[in-house]
Amino acid sequence: MSDPQFRSLINLRQLEVLRAVMRYRTTIGAAEELGMSQPAVSNAIKLTESKLGIALFDRVSNRLVPTADAQLLMADAEPLFLVHEAVQRKAWDLRTGRAGVLRIHTTSELSQYLIPPVLALFMAARPDVQVTIEAMRMEPLLEGVESGSADLGIAMKPPVRPSLTREVLIEAEMVCISPKDDALAGLPVLTPFDLQGRRIVGPPPVSPLGAMIAQAFERSAHHYHPDIEARFANIVSPLVARGLGIGFVDEMTAHHSKEAAFDVHRFRPRIAIPVCGVFVRDKPRARLAQAFITHALQYMQSRIARSENDDSTP
Repeated sequence: MSDPQFRSLINLRQLEVLRAVMRYRTTIGAAEELGMSQPAVSNAIKLTESKLGIALFDRVSNRLVPTADAQLLMADAEPLFLVHEAVQRKAWDLRTGRAGVLRIHTTSELSQYLIPPVLALFMAARPDVQVTIEAMRMEPLLEGVESGSADLGIAMKPPVRPSLTREVLIEAEMVCISPKDDALAGLPVLTPFDLQGRRIVGPPPVSPLGAMIAQAFERSAHHYHPDIEARFANIVSPLVARGLGIGFVDEMTAHHSKEAAFDVHRFRPRIAIPVCGVFVRDKPRARLAQAFITHALQYMQSRIARSENDDSTP
């Protein structure tokens, strides 16, 4: 098989012509399928027969009937066409963004309440894409995007880094949640004054979201000092549901985890939380990453708009 002449007896294009002629039994039909001229198909068959030294077709009443040798050859060649078709489909999927690998780094609460519904929309049009999702704290999230370990990051209020760029998908609000039947249950809006003397559950003041809450308290001449520190909102909500205090969570968490065990209140002064996609600066975005961000943007805008028009949610 190392002999060059042996290897060049027949190539894939000649096999493709042979297969088409066997299917249509005419050079005209094969030419139409392959986008070739009828003389080119005839010449390809003659050249192949000459190289192989065997007849591939018998001419019977203007029809080309494959010989037993041709049928044996094509039986072995057929798996090649199946592989080729699979490669063609994969190439088309890659070109259109329907296949490939997508690596996402996100925070805990977004991995629970945002990523699953957006991923369902994303995968509906791209069932063959392999997706890797890592939930982590902010610093390793940003480092993962920076190093290329992730194609994109999704986070609430990610800090600025020169090597990264942030795309604001939506501006959510911080809200308060209180145990059902709490004394504050009837108040649609809570302020730092209302929370005096109450046990508070929320992110630590040194965290990005905790610092925003602390600034809002300072504007009202109060001090934010959570009695139970919980960095992620999806941890705060079950604690409040157990009656352990008044909690601070983002409105997406409140919307998705709302249950009979707690009530939701707007908080003033208003705390706006940008939910962002994070990418490496000055580097072309992967098409799959951009497609995911587009779905995330559409999903969040529709959900936030719906909750703003729903009296039962903040």
